[in-house]
Amino acid sequence: MEPHLSATACLLLVSSVSGFLFTPRGPQMYPCLTYLERNVRVDCEFPPTYQLPGPYCEYRQDSRLVGSTYPNAISLVLAEDRFRSNVSLVTPTLCRLTWAPLADEKPYTYTCRVYQGGKWKENSMAVHQRLLPICSAISVMFHSAPWLLSLVMSLPMAVGLLSP
Repeated sequence: MEPHLSATACLLLVSSVSGFLFTPRGPQMYPCLTYLERNVRVDCEFPPTYQLPGPYCEYRQDSRLVGSTYPNAISLVLAEDRFRSNVSLVTPTLCRLTWAPLADEKPYTYTCRVYQGGKWKENSMAVHQRLLPICSAISVMFHSAPWLLSLVMSLPMAVGLLSP
């Protein structure tokens, strides 16, 4: 077996095993700041499931409910928070909070709770508005698709297979 072929096979094996071993058990959170509005955006990605009911998601800021896609939960959100937040299910495995922060710039703890198949799973993260990166398409792509990074890294070796 040629060296570059064995290296490619080894890289693919390691990436598939690490993907299996290090698959997150709960939702993963990716905060950023929108470019024009300077709103806090927190994406919450969770593993797919086909169990009903769900998926629904809700966001809390320091244990205060600020938005939800769960039916009838909007009545539990304070009126002042309803105008400043938007929670939506972007894809079947991605929930998004867009929050118009106050000028206080205090750090807050955001909690994403996902309801799937009769169970709640949650994850929390401390977020300071001043330290957030600007949201970009490339950062979101690499957060939600680590396999793509592995593919890009293995392309030089794969191209070596095709050369005479």
